[in-house]
Amino acid sequence: MTAQAKSNATNPPEANPPDAPVESGKQILINWIIVALGLGGIAAAAALLPEVL
Repeated sequence: MTAQAKSNATNPPEANPPDAPVESGKQILINWIIVALGLGGIAAAAALLPEVL
C-alpha cells in the first residue's frame, strides 16, 4: 500500500455510546433514597387512610 492510499483511507468509526447514560455511584444512591422515601410515604398514607375514612 502506498503512502497516498494510506492518507486517503477512512478513519475507523468511533465507539458507539452506551445505551444508558453512565451515572455516578452517589447519584444512584440518591435515587434509591428518593425511591425508598416515596414508597415509605405511600405505605404511611395507606396505613392512615382507613382511620381518616
